[in-house]
Amino acid sequence: CNDCGEGEGLIRCLSCSGTRAWCPSCVLKAHQHNPFHNLQLWNGRFYETTTLQAQGYIMYLGHGGEPCPNLS
Repeated sequence: CNDCGEGEGLIRCLSCSGTRAWCPSCVLKAHQHNPFHNLQLWNGRFYETTTLQAQGYIMYLGHGGEPCPNLS
């Protein structure tokens, strides 16, 4: 992964400039405010289309993109 250096960089973004490759955790952090970017996941043979939702993304519509602090 280009960000953390720990996870395997299997996900790339066609909407971002450059040739970065992220692990699932870092791609979620990097795209928190860009949920409609075009992502691809390396499956071992080729890149296939994926989504942030498929990687575990949850879109929070309030509180600056963070979960509601009043959730119990």
